[in-house]
Amino acid sequence: MTSKRWTNEFLDEMRGTADPLADEVVKSVIESGGLDEFNKLIRHLVNNRDKLPESMPRMVHEYFEKTQVLPEWADREKIVRGERVFDLYGPEMIMMLFFVSLPYAYATKKGSHVLSITAELTRHVHRRIFRTAQFIMDVMQTGGLAAGGRGIRSAQKIRLLHASIRYYIAHKEEWKKEWDPSWGLPINQEDMAGTLMDFSAGVMRGLRRVKINLPPEDADAYLHCWKVVGHIIGVRDDLMPDSVSDSFILAETIIDRQMGKSDSGKNLSRDLIEFIQGFLPRILRGFPASAIRYLSGDKVADIIESGPYNGTLHFLKLQIAFFDFVERIKYRFPRAQRFVRYLTWLLIDRVVLYEEGGEAYFEIPDYMRESWRLSKRK
Repeated sequence: MTSKRWTNEFLDEMRGTADPLADEVVKSVIESGGLDEFNKLIRHLVNNRDKLPESMPRMVHEYFEKTQVLPEWADREKIVRGERVFDLYGPEMIMMLFFVSLPYAYATKKGSHVLSITAELTRHVHRRIFRTAQFIMDVMQTGGLAAGGRGIRSAQKIRLLHASIRYYIAHKEEWKKEWDPSWGLPINQEDMAGTLMDFSAGVMRGLRRVKINLPPEDADAYLHCWKVVGHIIGVRDDLMPDSVSDSFILAETIIDRQMGKSDSGKNLSRDLIEFIQGFLPRILRGFPASAIRYLSGDKVADIIESGPYNGTLHFLKLQIAFFDFVERIKYRFPRAQRFVRYLTWLLIDRVVLYEEGGEAYFEIPDYMRESWRLSKRK
């Protein structure tokens, strides 16, 4: 099923369309301050989640002031409702990032090359994945999309980071020679819309597979939050779905156009699986392969070569049965969720606690940690 709006001709055009506003900021920073000033800006965007230093160029501050304004169609009540949905199902939604959203992104033959080429920006695989999960946490936490919210600031930074990647691939010789112009512009409008659908429609698709069916109003509110995020990161209005059903159509249209095998996709999939395995006990080391195949489907799993089903599929199916059960008891026995949602809780709890060299990689609000019954750092 396709939409009359999202024809092949239109989406082909979108592959040659980027983000003029953010691209102009990056270009201006370089032309006025040189590459050193530009690299300083990029290091701050990648490594620092605090407010922007006053020393940053004026045009950068103007960009942040302009892009923090939400669109006229943003509905505060829907945003609050979407945040409540995440508060209730956040652990499962983050799990869907690992087993649905990222695998789908890696299965896009053209778009996945950006992640592979720009690996040096994040240096370590786990840091890149952590930052993606942190972005979701920033956006969907209470107040994340309110004035001055952490989600707005994270989205603004990602938009500039996307523009910097486009600049680097166009001007950095070792990146430029790896980019095939037939792929379109790096991080173009179709790829951005596809990623937005991975984080919204893709997550809801995964939830359905584990017997978590959001009420229509909740699903609409969750999608609305991500449409607001899409506006902040520069996705065009004509690439925004009008409804939840529309979001599935857009997601399917893009993946049908872009799905295909690539070395980049296979390498990214391998890195993702190794990342997840590091948080699981030995008996569950095969779980990522089973979960990706079950939740994303055989076609995606085969394209990214995530591996076949294994004995952990029984654990996954048992967890799904528990998900179905917990829907009926969650309000009467909230403390039971930690045990009934065992696999989800185990993975998210270990991700939240992870540190390297004394540095914590994942930040979660205290209210959410308590709501999800997660452990506290010592």
